[in-house]
Amino acid sequence: MNLNKNPTHSGGIIGFLRTLAAAGFLAGLISCRTISTSSYTVQTSGLAAENLITIAFISDLHSTIYGGDQRPLIELIAAQRPDLILLSGDIIDDKTPVTGTTMLLAGIRDLAPIFYVTGNHEYMSKRIDDIRHTLESFGVVILSDSYVQLDIRGNAVIVAGVEDPYKKIFETPGYDQNLSMRRAFGALDKIAAYKILIAHRPENIKAYAEYPFDLVVSGHAHGGQVRIPHVLNGLYAPGQGLFPRYAGGRYTRGSLTHIVSRGLSVDPWIPRIFNPPELVIIFVESNF
Repeated sequence: MNLNKNPTHSGGIIGFLRTLAAAGFLAGLISCRTISTSSYTVQTSGLAAENLITIAFISDLHSTIYGGDQRPLIELIAAQRPDLILLSGDIIDDKTPVTGTTMLLAGIRDLAPIFYVTGNHEYMSKRIDDIRHTLESFGVVILSDSYVQLDIRGNAVIVAGVEDPYKKIFETPGYDQNLSMRRAFGALDKIAAYKILIAHRPENIKAYAEYPFDLVVSGHAHGGQVRIPHVLNGLYAPGQGLFPRYAGGRYTRGSLTHIVSRGLSVDPWIPRIFNPPELVIIFVESNF
C-alpha cells in the first residue's frame, strides 16, 4: 500500500486555495469602491407617536470624490429626504484638495440643516480657519463644544458637537475637552428634548456618556480598514489599535445609542478590504 501523498494533487489544492484567496481579496477591494448605505432605527419615548426623524450621517469623507462630481453620493442622500445632516469630522483632508467636499456641500446644502464637528485631519491641515469659513459659506453650522435647539416636525431636538482633541495641539494649547464639555453640556439634563451628540472619536464614548445624550454619532475608525464579515469587525483603528472595539456599527451604553460610521474615504494606498465606504441613515422613531 502506498501511503505517500500525491505531490501533484497536493500542489493543485494549494494552488486552488491561493487563487481563491486572491480572488476574494480582489473582490473585497472592488466592492469597496461602491458606497454602501447602512440604516439604523432608534426608538425613543421623546417623540410624538406619529413622527419620524430621518438623519443622514456622513463621516471621514477626506474630500473623496464619487462619480467625478459627487452625484452618486448626493443622490443617495437626497433619496432619504433627511431632516438633519450630520458631519462628524475629517470631511476635509489635510493633503487632498477640498474640491470633493465643496462639490458635496453644494449638492446637499438645500436638503436639510447641516451640522459639523472637527476631526483630526482638519486640524492637521493647519488651515482650520479657512476650513471653517468654507463650511460656513455653504450654510453648515459648526458645533464647537456647543449645541443648538431645533423643532423638527413638532419635536424638540438638541444637536450638540464636541471639538476634536487635536484642537489642543494645533489651535488652543490650553484646550481641555472634558472641561469644555462640562461647561457646555452640564445643564442639558434640565432641557426636555431628544439629544444628539456629534463627536469624531468613538473611543471617547465613556466621556460622552456622562451627559444625557440619547444618540451619539462618531467616525474616525474607518471600519477598522480590513474586515472579515461575521468574523472580524475591524483590524486596526487610530486611537484604538488592533481589533478596535468601536470600528463601525451600532453600540449601546445604558440608554445611550452610539453609532459609528465606517467613513467614506477611499485611499488607494490604504485599501479597504470587505469594508465599503458607508453612508449612514438613522431613523429616530417613537416607541409608543
